[in-house]
Amino acid sequence: MNFFSVKLMKFVYCIILMYVVASLFEWVLHKHVMHGNPNILKKIPIFGSLMASIARDHLQHHKHVNIDMTLRDDIKTKGVYFQWVTTLIFILLIYGFLKCSVPLPIVLVIISVSIHNLLWNNWHTRFHQYQHQIGVLDGLPKLSIFPLGPIYNYLWIYHAIHHSQKGEKYNFNIILPMFDHIFGTLGPKYCIDNTEYCKNNPRDNRCRQKQKYCFTTQDIKK
Repeated sequence: MNFFSVKLMKFVYCIILMYVVASLFEWVLHKHVMHGNPNILKKIPIFGSLMASIARDHLQHHKHVNIDMTLRDDIKTKGVYFQWVTTLIFILLIYGFLKCSVPLPIVLVIISVSIHNLLWNNWHTRFHQYQHQIGVLDGLPKLSIFPLGPIYNYLWIYHAIHHSQKGEKYNFNIILPMFDHIFGTLGPKYCIDNTEYCKNNPRDNRCRQKQKYCFTTQDIKK
């Protein structure tokens, strides 16, 4: 095996490894922090207050999402994007995790997490038609350079199920699907049914929009 073949195999290995690890931490962060209980999270030493704040912002974001994924109120919110501090914690957690198992250069971790967070801040805000810019002091910016196509369409519907199926939550991966399949949190492929939820929560405005619906590519916001 020649030198370039070895380098190529190492590169491919690093890409696969970073995808798997980033998908794992995306799932953990979204399920256990963003959808965590702020009152419980704030009791965690050192990072508790920050995690509780992230949870409050994200849970508030969920309250403003219509069934069609648009935002009910045109408000500025931190709940739709990764703030700088969240990006930093993401980098440190992944680097620490890999350092104990399969050490990778910190530069590679920074680049990989930055790409993931850029995609999140660009595609997740686009999923919800979030019109406000992300300030340079707030997080990685909206650049409008990431292509739209089959991957974006798949992720839009995948995330629509996360928001629009009420009650038990599914689809905690946003940009890098994998661990919903492994941890049993994969939701329906296209359709939602909130009939039972709306019986118990008649005041939820979303129940007057659509209680049962199957998303298609025609629904996708670009």
